[in-house]
Amino acid sequence: MSVAIGIDLGTTNTVVAAVVDGVAVTLQDEKGKRLLPSVVSFQANGQVLVGEPAREKRLTDPENTIFSVKPLLGRSWDSDETQNARQRFPFKLVQGAKNATMVHARDSDYALPEISAFVLRKAKALAEQALKQPVEKAVITVPANFNDLQRASTKIAGKIAGLNVKRILNEPTAAA
Repeated sequence: MSVAIGIDLGTTNTVVAAVVDGVAVTLQDEKGKRLLPSVVSFQANGQVLVGEPAREKRLTDPENTIFSVKPLLGRSWDSDETQNARQRFPFKLVQGAKNATMVHARDSDYALPEISAFVLRKAKALAEQALKQPVEKAVITVPANFNDLQRASTKIAGKIAGLNVKRILNEPTAAA
């Protein structure tokens, strides 16, 4: 039976946890870090960096380094949140099909769930390395004020990352 992990998909950082020997523990990477920066950087050579290496690219390649998009998940192109973000971010947000908000980097457009999926895929790999077994199932936490479309977008991101998202939990509920 495969293990289910818990993922706090954060705007700034992501944390992965699992129950090990009856105790809930946050999992760490090979360097002992428990926080995975929620940052994705698209490199000129086609490589996609996620986490610490991506965060380091925010200064040297800001147009192709994507961060803080979680609050925009499920938001339409013409929403106030998206329009405000367009003014703040050094990377380019563009309008996609059906008024969706997309990220433009290295001559490609990415749906916001795809960006989150890169982070979730890295979190899944971190969990598999720490637990030394395949991980297929996850519970993901979201802010309590996320609407149904934002929750659905988070679930889609999990599916793209290769996870069977068993449940989307409000962060306060998960904390309790």
